[in-house]
Amino acid sequence: MPPAKKSRKLSRKDLNQLKEYGELDPFSNLGEENDLDDLISKAISRSGYGRLTGAPSLSKGKSKGHSHRGLAISKPLKASRPNAYSKLLKSLPAAPVTMAKRGVATSDDEAEESDNDARMDEGEDTATTEIEEEYELDEVEHGAEESESEGESESEDDTDVADGSAIKDYMEKHVADDDSSLMHRRLAAVSQKEYTQVAVDEPLLGQAVLYSVDGQGVRPPNPNSINPRLAKPLRKLNDGQDPSALQQRLLGWFDQYLDVVYADRSFDKEDEITTAYALHAMNHILKSKDLERRNKAKLSKAHAEGTDAGELRDQGFTRPRVLIVLPFRNSAYKVVEKLYKLASGGQEMNAPRFVKEYGPAGYEESVISKRKPDDFRKTFAGNIDDGFRIGVQLYRKTARVYTELYHSDIIVASPLGLRMVTGSEGDERRDFDFLSSIEMVIVDQCDALLMQNWEHVSHVFSHLNLTPKKDHGCDFSRIRQWYLEGTAQHRRQTILISEYMTPEIQAVFNNNCRSIEGKVRIKPVYPGAITDVVAQVPQVFKRLSVKRLQSAADDRFAHFTDNVFPELEKAATGDKHTLVFASSYFDFVRIRNYCRDKSCSFAAISEYSTTSEAMSARRSLYAGELGFILYSERAHFYHRYPIKGIHRLVFYSLPEHPLFYTELLNLMLTSNDETASPELLSCTAFYTKYDQLKVERIVGSRLASQLLTGERSQFTFA
Repeated sequence: MPPAKKSRKLSRKDLNQLKEYGELDPFSNLGEENDLDDLISKAISRSGYGRLTGAPSLSKGKSKGHSHRGLAISKPLKASRPNAYSKLLKSLPAAPVTMAKRGVATSDDEAEESDNDARMDEGEDTATTEIEEEYELDEVEHGAEESESEGESESEDDTDVADGSAIKDYMEKHVADDDSSLMHRRLAAVSQKEYTQVAVDEPLLGQAVLYSVDGQGVRPPNPNSINPRLAKPLRKLNDGQDPSALQQRLLGWFDQYLDVVYADRSFDKEDEITTAYALHAMNHILKSKDLERRNKAKLSKAHAEGTDAGELRDQGFTRPRVLIVLPFRNSAYKVVEKLYKLASGGQEMNAPRFVKEYGPAGYEESVISKRKPDDFRKTFAGNIDDGFRIGVQLYRKTARVYTELYHSDIIVASPLGLRMVTGSEGDERRDFDFLSSIEMVIVDQCDALLMQNWEHVSHVFSHLNLTPKKDHGCDFSRIRQWYLEGTAQHRRQTILISEYMTPEIQAVFNNNCRSIEGKVRIKPVYPGAITDVVAQVPQVFKRLSVKRLQSAADDRFAHFTDNVFPELEKAATGDKHTLVFASSYFDFVRIRNYCRDKSCSFAAISEYSTTSEAMSARRSLYAGELGFILYSERAHFYHRYPIKGIHRLVFYSLPEHPLFYTELLNLMLTSNDETASPELLSCTAFYTKYDQLKVERIVGSRLASQLLTGERSQFTFA
């Protein structure tokens, strides 16, 4: 039946008549010799029909019907011209419109859903059935709404994104196609980094600064925040309790689809934080799938009634929507386990292979020496392999791991594991199309990733939301318009979680967090790690004069060679118990090479040093056989060597982790020899005005500005 309302768009019945009449492939690029084929392609593009998603199969032998240019046609040519031809001429646009070729969606999830859906009515006309055999139709059969999972319901308040009506869910509003002038202003503002900074009072989380786009400001909570199906498993994850105050505050920011940087992670909060972002990721996937099911039901209903359902765009180029980046397998094990419980209603995970390859078996915490600090034991308890990637595919009441990346809804991986797939320029086997439709990126434990190779993290961000090189069986009629327009990076939500802020994290926040909803940066008020120093050691902070940020490293090195190194050589003739700490590995290598050229009596301990090399250097320092030890921050992160016999501590650059400053200073008290006089103990730390984040964490937020901008360049704490 034709649509009840008057419309210049072609109905499905009209399209079927035209295809039977002309035996044409509307998606092929044929020449101008066949005008009807060109007219149909233009009409389909004009009318917005997107149900014919598959390319017709090529005839390799005898076909059941008539063949036209190598294509198998299911019906013989008809002599009479259909009435739809005149309607076709009226529906043509003035300018020629091209039609992108569509592929066939073949995901396992759709196959499973189609098995559960009811079949079409038997009274459907034969021509339509045969056309469906040649052109695979992307639509839901009758009864799709009845096959919704338990607990899923469509209230009367549900709104249709395609209709442009008011949307009560921030998620649907965020992903909806919007061509309004307001959206264009937001895109322009985000592209030009034009934000309005608003300080937000967050007593529980710390100092929050909202970067508002187009004057949005702080919005009220999402009225449709959590999918009802997640309420029960969430309580199980929280040991029968409602979400904690910390989880509620974090989810309040996450659910607005702002880009979020939270720089107050700790192991005491780890379980709450991972549960919060696992819930948010699962909530996003379930809402997206619910929207797809509703749209499929609308297409099925429109097909049965012979009406036009309009454009229903709810997909990306590829299936993966969420990317979770973690440093070690032990972290991935905890997160995937939470995702599984949320997907399966709180059931325990039954995946022996996953437990074997990611679980704690054989990596018990008791293996780590009890002399190590608590944070070290918790970081490295379990499997600490940093090269992994695993796909998680969600079904209605469960989840499956180890799925192929293109068939996964969530990808959990390390930066190195992703880099092994994305490769580098010139690599023929590199593949990053699976990152083209990522709508949410969660990077947890950024502080640990900084101790690996942050360049891999930057590489991942540079390959997100790029136009794929292949179609991978996508249905272009269901792809959201902002994917096709190349603005997907402005719809992607980025969540960065770390123990502290660093320039690298700030760079990602400035350059890669470009959501149209705005972004927020949350960090605590630091009391200062200096307050935890027990050793009675005078601590001298010297601010170096640097001209600009680009020359800061050179200026620091020049000060070291001109002023610090001569003092080290003099001290080598007397008190030889000196430790020089360098936070950057590039600075470490630069100092090491310089000292080797000067033939100094020193030893270098880095993360690449063997256990025997580190042991020999520590023994020699304690015995006074070395002038000094050069020690890198990564070596301390991975090993926490209890270096004994330190009389003089020199911070070439302040550590990123404030705890390391306290630990090294306290080593001078707890592991020093009894013969050392307290007057011999000293600590000197060098910093520049660009080390604001480090200085704030060590001396505290209250005193940081004084050290950075004060008239004096030297400050002493005793």
